[in-house]
Amino acid sequence: MKLLLDENLSWRMIKQLKPFFTEVVHASELKISQPATDISIWSYAKKHGFTIISKDDDFEKIVLLRKAPPKLIYLKTFNLSTKGLLDLIIENKEKLFEFIKTDENDIFELYFN
Repeated sequence: MKLLLDENLSWRMIKQLKPFFTEVVHASELKISQPATDISIWSYAKKHGFTIISKDDDFEKIVLLRKAPPKLIYLKTFNLSTKGLLDLIIENKEKLFEFIKTDENDIFELYFN
């Protein structure tokens, strides 16, 4: 499973997520015009088979309008720390794998309780 981290997430998350996902990249690493726009990130993810993970509600709007792929993991976590985000993602990795594998939904919302 390939994840593309949006620019609003720390690039430092890559190292901790790599043991769980096939490939993890950050939007700042992409070979596209930087700073990357949401549409350019979405287009890159679509072309290269990534699932986007973001806290930005603009991606929700894009996926609703244009449909998947790419799919979106939407982090509705407000000001949760990077460590808290990592813990939440890793705790829910099995649910995320299932979401990515199936064609049922285009958006998976992940909340912090």
